Order: sequence, then structure tokens, then C-alpha cells
Amino acid sequence: MITIRKDTEIKNIRLSLAKPDKTKIANIDEVLNPTVTLNHGSSVHELSFSIPLKATYDGVIKRNHVVDLLKPWYLIKTEFYGLSIWFIITKRTKSFSSEMDTVQVECRSLQHELSRISVLKYEETSKNLQEVVTDCLKNTSWTVGYIDTLFNVKRRQFDVSSTNKLDFLYSICEKFDAVPVFDTVKETVSFYKESDISKYKGLKLNPRQYMISMDDSDDADELVTRLYATGKDGISINSVNPTGQSYIDDFSYFLFPFQRDEQRNVISHSAYMPDELCHAILDYNDLVNSEGNAFNKLLTQKNEVETGLTELNNELYTLDLEVQKLLDRIEVAKKAGDDTSKLKAQLAVKQKAVAKKKNQITTIESTISQISASISKLKEKLSFENNFSENQQKLLSRFISTTEWSNDSIYDENELYDDANEELESRNTPPVNVTLDIVNFFNCISEKHNWDRFSLGDIVRVQQNDLNTDIKAILSAITIDFEQSNISVTITNGKRVQSDFEKIVKTVYRTNKISTELNKRKIEWDKVTENFNIRNDRISVQPAPPTIASDGTAITHKVNDNGSVDITIQWNYVDSDEDKYNIDGFEVYLHGSDDNEEYTFGSVQASENLQNVKYDRRTATFTGLPSNMYYTIGVQAYRRVDADIDINQILLSDIVKSNHPSENPYLPSPSIEVKGSLSGKVNGLYTISTETKPEDPETGTIWINPQNNKQELFNGEEWIVSSAGSADSLNGFTASTTTSPNSIPVRDELGIISGSIDGNAELLGGRPASDYVLAENIPLPPKFAKGVYIGDGTPSKQIPLSFTPDIVKITPISNEDSMLVIESPTGGYAYQCTASGLSLIGGDLSYGALGDKIFLTGSDENFRGNKLNVKYIWEAYQQN
Repeated sequence: MITIRKDTEIKNIRLSLAKPDKTKIANIDEVLNPTVTLNHGSSVHELSFSIPLKATYDGVIKRNHVVDLLKPWYLIKTEFYGLSIWFIITKRTKSFSSEMDTVQVECRSLQHELSRISVLKYEETSKNLQEVVTDCLKNTSWTVGYIDTLFNVKRRQFDVSSTNKLDFLYSICEKFDAVPVFDTVKETVSFYKESDISKYKGLKLNPRQYMISMDDSDDADELVTRLYATGKDGISINSVNPTGQSYIDDFSYFLFPFQRDEQRNVISHSAYMPDELCHAILDYNDLVNSEGNAFNKLLTQKNEVETGLTELNNELYTLDLEVQKLLDRIEVAKKAGDDTSKLKAQLAVKQKAVAKKKNQITTIESTISQISASISKLKEKLSFENNFSENQQKLLSRFISTTEWSNDSIYDENELYDDANEELESRNTPPVNVTLDIVNFFNCISEKHNWDRFSLGDIVRVQQNDLNTDIKAILSAITIDFEQSNISVTITNGKRVQSDFEKIVKTVYRTNKISTELNKRKIEWDKVTENFNIRNDRISVQPAPPTIASDGTAITHKVNDNGSVDITIQWNYVDSDEDKYNIDGFEVYLHGSDDNEEYTFGSVQASENLQNVKYDRRTATFTGLPSNMYYTIGVQAYRRVDADIDINQILLSDIVKSNHPSENPYLPSPSIEVKGSLSGKVNGLYTISTETKPEDPETGTIWINPQNNKQELFNGEEWIVSSAGSADSLNGFTASTTTSPNSIPVRDELGIISGSIDGNAELLGGRPASDYVLAENIPLPPKFAKGVYIGDGTPSKQIPLSFTPDIVKITPISNEDSMLVIESPTGGYAYQCTASGLSLIGGDLSYGALGDKIFLTGSDENFRGNKLNVKYIWEAYQQN
């Protein structure tokens, strides 16, 4: 992530030229118009500059030696504002003019080299993020960096052809909703959740702060009010949409600020729609919300009855085969002159069973017809045409803006419907597209308090009162022209700031989603399973289930260096020629949860992940999972069959799980254990474990020295020691019962401390006797304590101490609160910035207070020192 720290020494950009293996060739000293564009997410960074054809060497004008060294695909290393980024030369233009001959150079950041490598075909049925990215980066110089382990709980299907590795990488991120972060120095790609990168740190851009100019455009063509949604293999949202349609509507943009009371009296009018149409839309939403669940229950009933019909048809098919066999045997017996009475008796029984089965099928088909009629009747009741007059439909057509959206990684209707609603919500207003020119405040030391609030991907607030612009959106592009005093900024993917009133009013403009656990996932079994043995496609016997050991040995895990785990499950299956054991393979299910509760497969199918295993294997591994989650794993045998055997062309056994308490569910570890170098988030904080202290930490970063387990927290200004070591060492010094050097002496089993004292009759430890005094004359050392707490949003929070403090300092790890200094029972102070610099403000109880072996946070509704969910570091001192 690109962040400019507050303690960065700001220097002008430095460029150096290197070969493709990063071997440095030359410094590029005379640079004209250097410009860098940093892009957030799935876009490369860009660099452009020019160099003169001639340069001055020892007072003599000669041909610039760098001109002949510049070649396409050579590398440029840039160093600016404490950042280092490698670029590839992609274009070189030689320009002649009467003023100066130059060579113009255009570059893209190093990950652009991945676009040169083709991906001809990649097809996988079930891969998590770590697995598919590892495949993508194979045979390149790039490796996988940090991955949020929650991405490895999800599994996605891929069918990619005729693309390149960079575009493939971007499509992977799209499927997992991940944000890629490229480190061109280490050549690694890390993957974060958008919410972990895009945070609002309090920076506002307005005419009084940094803003020079602004363009805020509304593109009405991008606004969407009707969204058609499709998932994997064309599944739609009909079964979970209250209207039964394959689309969802949201006219809230055009309805606002329409309001009515319970008697339908209009309180405020829409800015776009007539009152009659607003009433009709809200009436229709009320109807859908009241009747929607009934529609879904009918669909569920029909699905269950149709499943029963399929089973009956399969049974009828088997009976018809048996009847045909008996008829053949009777014919053979007749020709041989044998007695056929027993065979005819058997035939009569089978024919009677066939007749009974046909009657059952007729009854089921009648039930399906009744349900279908009820569905049709309810659909007609909820149809648009029956709820809007012809004139209202004409009026509404002016406000219908349609688009199609699909996600071929989603094969569950509930997940598809939820994602479709999120997609429509992001499109139901004109998108934010704001471009600004701002003052380059990185050149102002006095503004360094805002440097790390202006990171690529951060959320910033843009305000311009005269233009009614008030936006919180993502900082998606930063262009720095190093010869100018301004920065160009692009703000996208955000929302106009809404008042609480607007949010409340708009909640009545939408229909509700049906909440049910009866919706069944439509799995395309021909896509997620393999038909390893086509010779068994005519066997109609249900496969026997696998068996799993119940002694707690079925599930194991391996801890990876980054703290994630690979979980492996083993099972047993009979190797036999019996039909019930004649299978094509196994489906292995995984469900992860934060709760230590037994999970039943099928209850929340959107959260289940599948892995296909061949019939001759008895083990499966899920890689890169978070170690501190609870996992339920199930195994199911399957056989792919012909369509006349089963309408879904697959027969499945029951799903079996381990019954051992420690494996149902299975918790690899209650905490995250990291080996070697760690760089990522642990428990919400960035944690790095290296032998050398990080040079470019973010606020809230924890550094762990693996040599002595010492932990330090970076508060944005300095490193604060939060843990001196472990139970086996203190600041790196180990305990010893012997006279080992650089160790802490402890008593042995006899209670004796071994050690030596350097001294003689006149000197002790090299000091004269006058340096030593009686113990009672030695002043007590000052007392000190420190700690951390999370604010709970209450006034006068008490923090207990082992002594009565003389002064307390409270430092928030957030820009939502100020640092407090408390040195009296009557009140404390907070730091404030003025034109002259820092000063203290306060002096009363609302800024905290000292007490007897306690200190208190602010006493009023501002909750100074105890804002909700803000983390604080405190230090208490007592002078003796």
C-alpha cells in the first residue's frame, strides 16, 4: 500500500536506469517534466518524463549519454516521497524542436510485464484465492505476498482462455472482491479486502484546505433502476425475488423526497415523479412485501414435489425394465415348452406395482398442477401490469434504466440476489466522478500531519458548498507533476453524503428480500464433478456413504509460515464390485464459521465450498485457511448417470462428518501462529515479524522481533514498546542458574544464586565507599505504568492503577480523538493546533482527571479519551 509517512524527508524525484534484471546502468540526472500517476486497484501506475538530447559535462555541452542507453523494456527505478517503485519503459519518442531536442519516455509499473505472458487455457472447478493466484504467477518472477485468509475460505470456478496473466490476475480479484497491491521492489502481489484498505482518516478537501479547482460531473447514462441478474450457468433470482421476476427495481433516486402519512396524505413531493405514480410504487412495494413469502413457499413446495416426482419416475423406469425382463423370460419359456405360471404370477405382481406407481405419479402431477396454478395466480396478482394503470406504466417507463449484471462464480440464488442488490445500490445514483487539482502539501512540512491521511485507496471527503458537493469516496488516482506545485486527484466509487433524514425516507422505497433457508442451491453437477467411469452410468443404485474415523484422527492441519493452515481430512471407502460402491468420486464440503457450533450441510449453502476428488483417493486438503475459525467438513460419494436414471444426471450418498467432539467443528488453533516474516493483519492490526525494524510502517503497525519476541507499536510518530519479551527472556536476556554471560541470574534448586562481584577492600565494582549510602537514604525510584484499552463510549471511564499518579498521558490510535495530558484531580488538557504551533486546551473534568490509584477519562458527552471502539495507549507516572 502506498502511504507517505509523516517523518518522510521530502526530496525531488530521483530516477535511475536499469536492465530488465534490475542491474543499474546509470542515474538519470537531467529530467524534464517528470510526472507519476498512482492508480488504486486493478490498474498499473504510470511514469512519464523527458530528457534533453544534449547535456553539460564539466562545462562542455555533449550528447546526453543516457539517450543511447534508454531502450524499450529497460527498467526505471523511481524514488520520491520515501517511496520506491520500479517501472518498465513502454514507449520512447524522439522529438525535434527549435527550442530543445528531447527524448520523451512513457513507462508503466513493473507488474505490466505480466501482460506479456499469455494464458491460453485455464479451467478449474474449485479453487481458493491462494491456489488460483499461485497458478497464475507460476513461471514468473512474481510471488504471492499477503492474502487475507478469509479469501481462502471461498472457492470459485474458473474457465479462462485467450488472455494474459495480468488480466487474469485482475479477473481473479473481481471474483473474490479482493484489492491487489503490487510491491515492485520485492515483486510480490498481496490481496486485501477493500474495507481494510479504504478507510476514512478524516481528511477533507475544500477551498479552505488544499483545493485549487474541482470538476464534479453527474452522468445520468450511468444511473440504473432495473437490474437483471444471472449467475453460474444462467441461474436467476426468480426463486428468492418477492416479485418472482429475474430483475430487481429501485426507483429511490427519482422518488426522493416523496413522503406520505398513514392516511396517504402527501407530506413532501418527489422532485421527478407525480404524486400518483409515487403512491402506486409504494403501494406495489407494500403488496410485494406482504405476499412475497407466500410466493417463495409455493416455489419451495413445487421444488420438493418435483423432486418426489423424479424419484417416482426413476422407480417406474426400474419397474418397467423388470416387467420387460419377465415378458422376455415368458417368451423364452413358451418356446422351450416350460411352465410359465410362476413367471406370469410374478408379472402380475410387477404390473400391479407399475399401475400403483403410475397412480402415485398422476397424484403428484396433479399436485404440481395445483401449485403451478397458485403460482400463476400469485404472479398475476404481483404483476406490474395489474398494479399500475396504463398511464402510470407510461410515466414509469421514463424512469426505467435497464442493465444486465452477471457473476459466473455464484451458483446460489440467495447469494446472487444479495450481490445483485448491492450492485444495484451502487448504481442507483449517478456515479461519483470528481477530479481535483490540489496544493502539493507534501512540499509543506507544516502539513505533514495530513500526509498519511492521503494514501492511495483512502476515503477522503470533498466539499464545495457553492456547488452543493459533499462526497466521501475512494482516492483512486493521484497524479504528481514534480515541476508544478499541485497534484491532480481522481475520486471515484463513492456516494454522495446523505443526511439521516434521507436515509430513513429511502428505506420505504424498496422491497424486502425473502428470508428463508428452504431455497436449494442449483449445482451444475456436470461442471463441478468428473465422470471418471462412463461404464457405470446405467447403475441406478444409490452410492453407499463413506466412513470417517471417530477417534479424532480424521482431520489434521499444517501451519503455514503466514499463520494460515492447510486442513486435511481422511476417510474410508469399501473397494468392491457391488453396485453401491461403484462410484465416480467424492464431493468434499467445507464450512467455516466464527461460532463453535455444529453445522448441518445445506442450511446455509452459499457459505459452503466444494472440492471434487477422484474415486481412488481417500483424502482432501483445503489450503490457506484462517487458523482461528471453526470448520465443518463433510464427504459425499457420487456417481454420474444417464438422464433417464436421474434428472440431474447424478446419484449422491449421504454427507458424512466426523462425530468426534474436537472435529465437529474443527478448530486448528484459538490464535494465529506466525513463523518467520509476517506482513499482514492480525486481529485488526498490521503485524510485521522481521529481524530488522520496518522502515515504512503505517500507524497501528506492530513489529515483533523474532530474536527476543519484543513487540513495539507504531503510533504514527514513534515506536512504543508494548511487550519486552516472553516468559523465557527479558529484552533478549535469558535466565540462567550459572554464571553465563549476558544472562539474568536466578536461584538454583538449592536456592543459591551463582555470580561474581568485581571489587576489593577499597573499591566495589570500581566505585569508592563514598558512593554507597544506607538503603533508607536512597530515594524511591519514580513509578511508571502503561497499558492499552478500547473505548466504550461512556463518560468518566476509570482506569485502575497500583499507585496514585502525578501525570497521565492518553494517546488515541485514531484521528477521531485528541491526545490528553492529565496532571490534576480537577481536570486535564488536550493538544490543539494553532497558527503558532501546538498548545493545550481544557483544564476541567471533561478532559479527564486523576484520582486515588486511578485516572478518569472525560466526563461529558464528548467522551474524550473513551470514544467508542477507539484504541488508546496510556502512560502513568508518579514522581517520588
